[in-house]
Amino acid sequence: MARDPVCGMNVDEKTAKFKSKYLGETYYFCSKPCKEAFDKNPAKYAGRHA
Repeated sequence: MARDPVCGMNVDEKTAKFKSKYLGETYYFCSKPCKEAFDKNPAKYAGRHA
């Protein structure tokens, strides 16, 4: 399981519909709004998914 870096929810990497790449890492999201928030300012959220 991955952690959505925006809201902290656990997300299954295999079934996640929303993902983004940033600095060579893939980030997974529970919803479109979380992905959109990340895409607007990835530096704010990168590193928070661990």
